[in-house]
Amino acid sequence: MTIAAMKKRAKAEGWSDRICSEQDLAAIREGCWFDTNTASLVTEFFETYLQHTMGDHAGQQFELLPWQREVLETLLAWKREDGSMRFKKGWIWTAKKQGKSTLSAGLCLWYLLTCGKRGETYGVAHTRDQAGIIYREAAAMVKASKAIGGKLRVLDSKKRILHPSNGSFYQALAGEACARGVEGINPNLVLFDEIHAQRSRVLYDALAYASAARRNSMLLSVSTVGVADRSLIWWEGYEYTKNLQAGTITDPYTFGYLRQAEEICADDFEACGEPEQWHKAMPSLGVTVTEETIRQHYIEAKNSPAKQNAFRRYLLNIPTAAVDKVVPIHLWHECSMDEPELVGRECFGGLDMASHEDLSAFVLYFPAGNEDQRAFVLPFIFCPSGKIREREAAGMAFYRQWKDEGWLMTAGESRVDHRTIQQVIRECCDLYNVTEIGFDPWGADGVVNELIDEGTPMIAVSQGLAGMTPGTRALLDDISEKRIFHGGNPVMSWCLSNCTADQKADGLVRFNKHKSADKIDAAVALAMARGRELAASQSKVEPEIFF
Repeated sequence: MTIAAMKKRAKAEGWSDRICSEQDLAAIREGCWFDTNTASLVTEFFETYLQHTMGDHAGQQFELLPWQREVLETLLAWKREDGSMRFKKGWIWTAKKQGKSTLSAGLCLWYLLTCGKRGETYGVAHTRDQAGIIYREAAAMVKASKAIGGKLRVLDSKKRILHPSNGSFYQALAGEACARGVEGINPNLVLFDEIHAQRSRVLYDALAYASAARRNSMLLSVSTVGVADRSLIWWEGYEYTKNLQAGTITDPYTFGYLRQAEEICADDFEACGEPEQWHKAMPSLGVTVTEETIRQHYIEAKNSPAKQNAFRRYLLNIPTAAVDKVVPIHLWHECSMDEPELVGRECFGGLDMASHEDLSAFVLYFPAGNEDQRAFVLPFIFCPSGKIREREAAGMAFYRQWKDEGWLMTAGESRVDHRTIQQVIRECCDLYNVTEIGFDPWGADGVVNELIDEGTPMIAVSQGLAGMTPGTRALLDDISEKRIFHGGNPVMSWCLSNCTADQKADGLVRFNKHKSADKIDAAVALAMARGRELAASQSKVEPEIFF
């Protein structure tokens, strides 16, 4: 049948509005069609036989939200030419607290009651507690419905629901250890809950191939996005869903549903506070969670940068880095400017020699002065030439690019040459009014001892929380309020973007990288320089006497 003929049939049967994407057009080319009777039955099942079992809606009949109706009817009512289900695999991505678990529990019960004799339905998660969420919701729905409760038997001790009359069952599974025990199963539905927590693809692959024998089997994942790690199974599904929705790939037999805020929210936290962005990621906003609750979370995260990535991932459904970064890097980028006249101007330095075989950094901080002088950062970042070649061979060509563009200075061959760094510090002391240079005592002897003997004002700075808090906190405030400027050195920006933080409830904070391979040396050096300036300015303040 031609496309024109299928569209004519769709219009006559009342489902032409279900052809919504390039994937749907590809499906009708393959002879797929939408079964309006099945769509009605699915809606009737949820809204007639199921009840909410918790929260403000407990005891009320299930009323499908528009997005839930769209997902269920699309998943279950599209058919292939032979009458079997169109979709064999699916991915559903929304922010947290959107009723995903409730929807999943109802879907599992639908399968259990309609899949025929000896059907097998599985709810799968990374941990037993997570696997128990869908099971408990499904079990509570069974117990709350006289019609369903009379057909099904709940076994809480085994997290299993039986359909005794036809030998079918629903079973909760948890953990990768289950992979060894699923070789002989023959599932109608495998529903993965929060697959972003799945560290390995072993269990997923085992269940995917196990479901291949059933005519109407489905492998479905319902999840919030996780940390951005391309090696994990969830990332593969997330990217596939994005490509399905964009039409950059054609696969009429895989279902993809993705709700998330716009990309601007990944870098601009101000944009994260717009209700329009919340609605893009949270299709149940106003029902399962209120705008006021989200606004409170936003204000809290805005005042505590360490919480901003969590807000993005859980409430805006945007993948974030594996650890929470604390520097609002988009604001840092906005403060790039041409280098002003700095010769003779007062400044403070920071020296970090944390790595003899990779980056070392000497950074000058010029505080804001009179005549509209802005606070300015001037970094000097060093790397052995051998390390640049090693990084380039490993696919990190940006080290070479930084060196060629003059942002990164070579110092030594296989290890950092202290003499190069000493010479740069001497030249800076000649050009600028360097008041103090804070340095990390660890590994710095080769550089600082001669400089101290020469009279250079070097001050050892403890790298503990107490020693690093003043400069780190002042620097974070400067960046957040866009009152610190720089020449756009990409190495400096990279180090700042890599920073996480050790923080204590009493306000102590310092930069950390939490075992990441990425570098933060220049950021640490800048925090030390800012801390020395802060200490000097505070020492100049005369005490006030009140009578």
